[in-house]
Amino acid sequence: MAGDGAAGDAAVDPHLLRGFTIAVIGHRRRHRVADLLEQHGARIVSIQGVRAVPQPDPAVLRRATTACLDAQPDDVVVSSAAGVRAWLRATPDRSRLLAAMGSARLLAADARTADALRAEGLREVLSTSAGTADGLYRYVLANRGGGRRFAVQLDTPDQTEYCRMLRMRGAEVVEVPTYVTEPPNDIVGLRRIVELMGRRQVDAVAWLDPVAAGHVLRFADEHGRLPAVVAQLGTHVPTICRGPLGAEVLRRRAVDPATPAMPFDEETAAWLARSVLDRAVHATVAGHALEVRGHAALLDGTLYPIQQGPVEVLRILAAEPGKLHSSADIRRLLPSLADVDDHAIEMAVSRLRRALPGLDLVQTVIKRGYRLAA
Repeated sequence: MAGDGAAGDAAVDPHLLRGFTIAVIGHRRRHRVADLLEQHGARIVSIQGVRAVPQPDPAVLRRATTACLDAQPDDVVVSSAAGVRAWLRATPDRSRLLAAMGSARLLAADARTADALRAEGLREVLSTSAGTADGLYRYVLANRGGGRRFAVQLDTPDQTEYCRMLRMRGAEVVEVPTYVTEPPNDIVGLRRIVELMGRRQVDAVAWLDPVAAGHVLRFADEHGRLPAVVAQLGTHVPTICRGPLGAEVLRRRAVDPATPAMPFDEETAAWLARSVLDRAVHATVAGHALEVRGHAALLDGTLYPIQQGPVEVLRILAAEPGKLHSSADIRRLLPSLADVDDHAIEMAVSRLRRALPGLDLVQTVIKRGYRLAA
């Protein structure tokens, strides 16, 4: 992973994020952020929170085009060949728009998009070697900014985060969306992610665009699950938005997410990696190196998956190996177990022992409580 995250800048470590479950919510069923995290061993729950349909709203596109023509842009950023063709088809004064593009610096996401522009007689087109919209905007934000006027053709709602960053740097930006958003078809997936967040069964959540964030939170609200979700996000479950627009959506729901310095895939994935790794509990137990992760224990390099209740008990015990914790202590420290009786805690400890077979690490002091071997 690139950026300053714990995952490093180049080499892929397939074990780095083992034992962590990370939810990735955006406009696609599968996003590159999910791929980056999975390469480092994370278990991914990838959900499409909204659909981006490549069918522009003619009225919106007309207004955006008029704004572009009224103020000649210095730079025209084009995300896809299909997008630029849709833009030109929907424009009454096609020749005037092409003239405005020809007078600007043209920036294309990939070679195919550049070829589509050249087919319209626009010869001076720059495309990036990355061949992605993410790579294009990385270049734009690194090399352009304050005082310039941008016309930006958008394919997906997450690209609005790039526009927000340009404005924050003093640029004037006209957004030209060549898509509309619709609710996702996968209602089962939506219900599942809402339940996983509300029950703290994911270790972090990545919100990749503001429209998907708004839709998922509305769904949670309509189904009576929003209070449970809000109670977990940020406080118990690290919550990352790739940019400030998504963060604003969550803050309106009383969730305070973190955002990377720049809204790019690598930075977002690195921030997520660092967030979950920072929450791991490290201890030396009876001569063994123990790391308690989201839903697993890493013991001397071997991963042991553990259910949620038992792993929460292990996290409490591992914070102070050798210290005795009564059932009342565990209930006080773990809100999820606050209403259970001593027998339920005893059963959680029993399941914890079964998850770590052949290792006498969890000790019971009769009628007093539990501890990890020092």
